[in-house]
Amino acid sequence: MFQICRMDPMLEKWIYTGVILFVAGIGLYLYRKEIRFIYRSKTVNGKIVNWMSAVQKGKKIFYPLIEFTPEGGVPIRFRADEHSEDQPMYEQGTEVQIRYLDTDVEHRKVIYPKR
Repeated sequence: MFQICRMDPMLEKWIYTGVILFVAGIGLYLYRKEIRFIYRSKTVNGKIVNWMSAVQKGKKIFYPLIEFTPEGGVPIRFRADEHSEDQPMYEQGTEVQIRYLDTDVEHRKVIYPKR
């Protein structure tokens, strides 16, 4: 009838190991910017200085306007990407943390306090 060929167990382990390393390498390549950001970013304190509002699809949307000063730099004010509907998610003056890259201050992440 049919005869099933068995692979050498040592060769089978090497193939599995190679596949796992290949997949891990692709993952590291695809997420290299995020990984670099995690390890190279700096954290400073900032605060919500105001709120910007807009109407989208009939709903009022609020975006926080955040200010922070990078190490050795001048204060930066920007509108965060996060938003809330109907009312601001935090009060004006709320302290937040900003993670940013020295080489690219525009690449940043806002860490809000726990509620």
